[in-house]
Amino acid sequence: MGSLADLVRTGDPDRLVVNGRTAAEIDKEVQRRADELRAARVTGPVPLRAPNGADWLVEFLALLDAGASPLLVSEDAPDRELCRLLDLVRTADPVGPAILVPTSGSTGLPAVITRTEASVLREGERYRTSLALSGSDRILVPLPLCHAYALAWAVAALVSRAELRAVAPTALTAIEHELAEGATIVALVPTLARLLATRRLRRGGEQPVPPRMAMVGAGPVDHRLEETFRAAFGFGTARNYGSTETGTLFAGEADLPSLCVGRPLDGVAYRILDERGRPCLSGRPGLLEVRLDDTGPWHSTRDLAVRDERGRVFVLGRQSNAIRRGARWVAPLEVEDVLRDHPAVHDVHVLARAGRFEGEDAIVAEVDADADLANGELLAFARERLAPHKVPTEIVRTARLDRSMTGKVRARPRYKLAGPDVVAAAVRGYKAAELLFALHDLAVLDRLDGRTGTDEIAARLGLSVTELDWALDVAARLGLVVTGDEGAPETGPYLALEAALSRDWTARETITDTLRHGRHHVDTRTPDDEVVGAYQAAMNGPWTAGRTRLGRRLAAVQPGARVLEVSAGPGRYLVDLFAEDPTATGELVPLGRFAGQPAPGVATTDDPPAEAYDLCVVTNGIHGPVPGDDLGWLLSRLRPGGRLLVDDVFLPRQGAGAELGIDWLTHGGWSWPTVTDLTAGIASAGGTVEREIRIGTSPSHLVLATEGS
Repeated sequence: MGSLADLVRTGDPDRLVVNGRTAAEIDKEVQRRADELRAARVTGPVPLRAPNGADWLVEFLALLDAGASPLLVSEDAPDRELCRLLDLVRTADPVGPAILVPTSGSTGLPAVITRTEASVLREGERYRTSLALSGSDRILVPLPLCHAYALAWAVAALVSRAELRAVAPTALTAIEHELAEGATIVALVPTLARLLATRRLRRGGEQPVPPRMAMVGAGPVDHRLEETFRAAFGFGTARNYGSTETGTLFAGEADLPSLCVGRPLDGVAYRILDERGRPCLSGRPGLLEVRLDDTGPWHSTRDLAVRDERGRVFVLGRQSNAIRRGARWVAPLEVEDVLRDHPAVHDVHVLARAGRFEGEDAIVAEVDADADLANGELLAFARERLAPHKVPTEIVRTARLDRSMTGKVRARPRYKLAGPDVVAAAVRGYKAAELLFALHDLAVLDRLDGRTGTDEIAARLGLSVTELDWALDVAARLGLVVTGDEGAPETGPYLALEAALSRDWTARETITDTLRHGRHHVDTRTPDDEVVGAYQAAMNGPWTAGRTRLGRRLAAVQPGARVLEVSAGPGRYLVDLFAEDPTATGELVPLGRFAGQPAPGVATTDDPPAEAYDLCVVTNGIHGPVPGDDLGWLLSRLRPGGRLLVDDVFLPRQGAGAELGIDWLTHGGWSWPTVTDLTAGIASAGGTVEREIRIGTSPSHLVLATEGS
């Protein structure tokens, strides 16, 4: 079959290969780039970090043609991640040129899989023969080409002489345009399929002319996703199953049951074995093993699977994730599929919790659901649809599951205590803060002007001068106070807020209570007027005026605009807007228990209409509670072309500023904790991030997005 580059060089030079560029154009670019790489003596692993499109394919083919080994990474991969992956590759020491594909790490630490060019070509040929691909196809791949599943489709397009249409996963409008322009096949992952279907249903209108196949891979398709997709587009999803190590193994066209992946591709043999290595009968789950091209040893997929009477294969999830109940296995995906059918459940992840004895594992369901859904109701729902040994033994409520781009729940990190120096610094910091808060509560800080003596301050405040002298001496050694007569700076509302919170809301008793009983245990509490007043003064005082004006300029609010502000504050954007534009209108959605009273002249609403606003502003609320953190809901309030502006604080990757997370634990919310999380969430909800600005060195950021892409 030759090489991947040979597939471009041979055949009709005028045929379209990728994104409207001909075979002759791509071949010329590949040869030019390969010559450059050879002249520079580039060999071994070379990171390929580029956006989807023709340039990505050119670089990929040129690296292989020059004898290098492309290491496929996402375009936004940081340099440190590249270094870690390169270290893994050098440790593995692959023999000869190869295609290096990192795994997702969803089931543990990421690894780098070595694929030969010949194995990738054979996978493309399996696609061509099993799915009847031809040169008349236009294959739309709105997935990162660095992902093994997307790469397989790109190679399949080359093998079958079809045109590859590669677009960014976040470019939803571009994806819809490609479908409307006649893409015959579209490759999707569950999250993207769900997003496109939800967006299609929300917008309504006539259903587009369907492609002949919409294949979903790299994750399971459950009953709810299949129904949603069919309602949106008028046809069901085809399925795909494989792994980074083996490539694609199974596929099936539309109208398959939940969790079904169809039948093996041409050249793939499989068997399903029980614990003793014996073949399982139809209907009995076991470990799935495969063999490619009738050669070589059997390869364990490490997945549980079952075959029905019609020969169709259902993948039930990782064996390592399967739950042992007596002599029977329980597949988490099956339980998730059932629980997700409850109308109040948004997302669910099922896992095992080890019991005291083998075969006594508990079934734990982590559930993101409406607040008014009782655990008992959900368990009763499960008992009506699952065998007794498959019913969850515990329901754990969660705000949002951490999923990768392909929809897999990321493995939780494993922690250990940091070194003694770090722990000692934290203890010392706690003591310093307590001293500072005590001096604030006693009004000592307000009288430290650099001229008044401690004896006079003690007399005025009724304090012991000896102890005050010692406390201020310690504060000076800690750098909290200084000497001099320049006049005392104002302590500001931030210190007053933190002092008020430390007495209750961030005290260790509240933290331990939250960890023992969950957020719902403290969410019923009502803050007193002092805390609410301190919060409003710190979050919405005069010093926020500059940030508000910057946010308005960033959003380019037009005269007469209708604006929705979703905020834990009084509506400062609306106040600023109304003062400068009497023709503007808008409403405020107050958030949470710390919101306080709206500003004079600002109307509030609990149910703002959809598609009614030119701008939606979220201030001090993007982390929760709802609807402040519901990005789909926020974007759906916008008119076509409307903008979403987020004005909030975010966690850094590590270090100073991360203490914000303690506030979110006990009285806020931790949805979208970092700017990176928010921008990814906006893209997943169907929006496009236009700008992101950090305000000085503070944790405050402005993020501007539009509905659609």
